Formats: sequence, structure tokens, C-alpha cells
Amino acid sequence: MSKLWKKLPWIIAGLILLISLLDPPLLPWLLLAATIGACLFMPKRGLIGPVELPADDAFLPSEQVQWWYWTGHLQSEDGRRFGFEVVFFTFDSFLIMRDQLVQAAITDVDGKRFEFREFVKFHLPQRGKNGFDLNSGKGNSVTAVGGDGHDRLHAAVGQYVLDIELHATKPPALHYGGDAHPYRFGGYTYYYSRPKMETSGTLTIAGETLKVSGTSWFDRQYGELYQAIQQGWQWFAIELDDNRQIMLFDFKGSDSDVEKSGSITDAEGRTVTLNADEFQVTVLEQWTSPDTGCSYPSGWEIKIRNETFTVQPLLKDQELHAEHGFWIGPVYWEGACSVAGSVGGQAYVELNGYCRCPPRISL
Repeated sequence: MSKLWKKLPWIIAGLILLISLLDPPLLPWLLLAATIGACLFMPKRGLIGPVELPADDAFLPSEQVQWWYWTGHLQSEDGRRFGFEVVFFTFDSFLIMRDQLVQAAITDVDGKRFEFREFVKFHLPQRGKNGFDLNSGKGNSVTAVGGDGHDRLHAAVGQYVLDIELHATKPPALHYGGDAHPYRFGGYTYYYSRPKMETSGTLTIAGETLKVSGTSWFDRQYGELYQAIQQGWQWFAIELDDNRQIMLFDFKGSDSDVEKSGSITDAEGRTVTLNADEFQVTVLEQWTSPDTGCSYPSGWEIKIRNETFTVQPLLKDQELHAEHGFWIGPVYWEGACSVAGSVGGQAYVELNGYCRCPPRISL
């Protein structure tokens, strides 16, 4: 029955198309009937109350856009350094536009390589209880299973195969007090993080298997997020050597001063909000992608209260610019970075909205 329910939107769309070709005057009435049916049977949309954990680790049918996002810094036993990204996006706009976008990337710092893969699935995940069981579809090249701060990730990315387990070491950081946050430019978000997850497992490179360990950062965000995606942002997940973690969200555009947000999690796991006037992000350099021609910030000075940090990419080219088959997806920069200044550390930075050129489409 569950498989039939997943296919129902496509069956309805096919019937509407077929009937409209046979009898075009019926098309407006069919669309009206489909709209009424969607209103009656689709999950209720909108605000759902404060974040509840671990329940909200699971797929939430009521939310239009949501994602599960992992980034991390790993090191092999012989000292080789790596970064990784694994992300599952889901989009549920109407009866037909119901899909998942899955992306994974590996930054081989010492090997000076960056590889990524992307997958699209045209149905939504099943809702679990207090957790998630996500996959990229046929072949399951990318999977994420877990919840409540205990996750397992698998990602096959070119010559790299990542298999790791992650365990939270601090309480979740509930941004915006754990409640819905409205954006001035439209839409709203619920947002929480698990900012320091102990991570261990293996990374296989062209058949050679390395034991790796390190730390990861998990982000969970859901709500009405199309407007935010269109706005664009700089996002920083900073891990300091004194066991503090800092999240900064700096939106692009004229509303950026109002829409800046952040938080600091101290060594004991207490998270406090950073107000917009408590931090400043200054771009130091620009980098132009040889693949897309898009220009991105590449190096930042960040002042937070009475501290100053310099964040620099470990590799300049960490742009995700997949070739999309019958699909228009995002082109953005996300990469592993170093942190120096008042306290040293490491970071992951995401730059969305800096590349407005259409992605390459492979047919």
C-alpha cells in the first residue's frame, strides 16, 4: 500500500494528461478536482510548534522543504586530512513536485582533490519514529541511518568510499530558541544542530582502506525555505580548539544585517544566541571557478564580541557543480577550512546564491 501511495501523484498526473488530450474542455475541471483533493488529503502545512527531539529527527510530512546535513573533519592514522559533506534535501511543493536531492563530497586535503556526487529521487522518504533511514536510490551510493545523536553514514564518491559512525557529545543546539523563525524576505525556519559528534570509521581510496576519526557537525532545518534558498547566504560551522563551536548564518542582500544569526556552544554544551550586532563577517578574497565562471568569497575575517578569527579554505576549489540529467539543481561552494586567530580550529563554510548561472544539463 505504501508503494502505491508514493506512486499515486504520478498516476493522477498521468490520468489528467490523458483525459485532457482526449477531451481538452475537461482540463480545468480536472485541475480543480486535483487541487481540492490535495487540500483534503495532503498533510497539513505550516507551523508545528517548537522543536521536539528526537521526534523531529524524522521526516516531517507537514514541512515544505527540509534537510539533514552532515559536514566533518577526519584524519587517518598516518595523519592524512579529509573533509566530507553528506546532505539529503526533500521538497514537497504540491502533488507532483515531491522529490529528494542527495549530495555527497570528499575533500582530500593532502591529496589536493575534491570530488562530489549528486542523486535525485522523485518520491519522499517514509516517516520514521525518532529517526531517519535515508538513501540515494538505486545502488544506495549514499545512505544515512540514525537519529537522537547516533548516526551511520555511507557515501561512495568517485574513488572514495566513506563509512562512518557519529555520536553526539553535547546536547543539541536549538537555534532561535527551538521555535519557528520568520524571515523578513518571506518564509520561516525551524533549525537545530548537533555541533560536535565524535566520528570514526573507514575511508577507502581506490581500494586502499584507511581508518579515520574526527568530529562532525549535523544540521537539521525545515520549514518554508524556498525564499531563503533564493536569497543566498554564507554559513559557518566553526570548531575551536578550546571545545567551543560557533554557528554563523549571514544572508545576502539588503536584509542581511537583519537576518544575520548565530550561536556559541561552550565546552560544557551550553548554547547561547549571538545577536546580529555581536559579530561581523568581512570577505578577504574572491575565487573564480574554472568550471562555472562563478565568483565566491574565499577567506574571511570574523569578529565575534572581543575575538577575531581568520577562516581560510583548505582547498580553493570545493564547488559542487554537478551535471544534471533532466534536473535543475543548485551550484554552490561548500568546503573544509582552517581557523586562526584568538583561538585556532577548523570550519566548514557554505556559500549559496553566489552562482546564478544555469547548471550544465546532461541528456
